[in-house]
Amino acid sequence: MTRGPVLVLTLLVLLGARSAAAQETTPPIAHHRVGVDLGLGSAVGVVGIDYQFAPLDWVRLEGGVGWGATGTQLSFMPKIALGSGTCAFTAGFGASLAVGGSQAEPGHGPNPDVIPWLNLDVPGIECRSRSGFSFQAAVGLTMALVDFHWDAVDLGNTVHAGDVLPQGRVGAGWWF
Repeated sequence: MTRGPVLVLTLLVLLGARSAAAQETTPPIAHHRVGVDLGLGSAVGVVGIDYQFAPLDWVRLEGGVGWGATGTQLSFMPKIALGSGTCAFTAGFGASLAVGGSQAEPGHGPNPDVIPWLNLDVPGIECRSRSGFSFQAAVGLTMALVDFHWDAVDLGNTVHAGDVLPQGRVGAGWWF
């Protein structure tokens, strides 16, 4: 990862934390969030955008699209958010599809066109300011539901269906 995206993300986190800390009252109720996430093995890949709908204060329905090492990532994850005030503990479990990736060199396999995944985001946190700025972060686990082979540089291996791998992501967005 280059320094530019890391610097921008760090600046957003610091501004968001400063803004959230300055607010002592509960943020107004907002039901829609649009954000950008950076991750590793996450439901939206390395970089993605997500939309969350909050029909209740503690329920979130997240859909996302992004790009990762296994191709374009499409995801859906129901979440819960527990807490009051500016920050909440979050947890989610959902599915994603990686489409259009070509992770294996010719002759190495298996190399499916679509890779379904199950994703668990626990533990997670989200903090938001009265203005609607939101920072979220989560770590968890991901599991491929089909076998696939990956090659990168001079390395490679086969991930088998049912293999559990670590994952994580951070993101910034706005509630409206």
